[in-house]
Amino acid sequence: MAFTGNGTKLIGDDGFLQNAEYGAEVLGDGATVLPVGTYMIINVAGTSGFPAPASGGTGAAVGDILVVKTGDSITPAVDDDVVTLTLTDQCDVTSWAMEFTKDEIDTTTICDDIKTYRAGKADMSGSINGIYTTGLTNDKTGKFREFIDIAEQDGDASFDRFEKQENILLGTFFLNKDTNKADEQYIVAAYQIYAQGAGGELGNSQTFSGSFRFASSSYTVLSGNNAGASVSIQPTLYRLGDGS
Repeated sequence: MAFTGNGTKLIGDDGFLQNAEYGAEVLGDGATVLPVGTYMIINVAGTSGFPAPASGGTGAAVGDILVVKTGDSITPAVDDDVVTLTLTDQCDVTSWAMEFTKDEIDTTTICDDIKTYRAGKADMSGSINGIYTTGLTNDKTGKFREFIDIAEQDGDASFDRFEKQENILLGTFFLNKDTNKADEQYIVAAYQIYAQGAGGELGNSQTFSGSFRFASSSYTVLSGNNAGASVSIQPTLYRLGDGS
């Protein structure tokens, strides 16, 4: 895969935050080309039809995100199975940040001349900021529903109440984005919101802010050779080239 280096840089703290939901599974048959879309791999055949390694990597694996764009021709082999991801832009987000850390584990013994350490498991904390958008920031699929109930009344026609609940989200956090094909970079991770704020100020837009951390978001495979297995998207930095 070629990376041309002409990906459009984001300005300042600009970014895109997307929520993702699991959709229909697509079982490879060795003949059908995958439609344009975003997928999570749920099974890989012994002789796979997924794109092969080109730069010393190990190739696609279960839990990886597979993106099919216009002009791509990916024909999964039998047992190359994927589940569709439906991405929804959260366009009210104006900035986001992540901080990655690892546990610091002291491995020093009495016989050591100096203190020694090793790194433990990775951790992440993050924050988002944005402009409050009716029907988006207060959407029933996340954000404020973590903390308070949401009631939606449409005149005298309907009244829908959504009780507060914990909600694991799949986020796509863009580092840079090219409208063609080359050099898109983004982090995909399951996350959960732990703090949410809202407010307004005379002369300024109503704003919201929040903080989040990694979460576990397992998908149970429904069909195919890997049916019944639990598959999770691991936090991953993705880079999309132009395929040339």
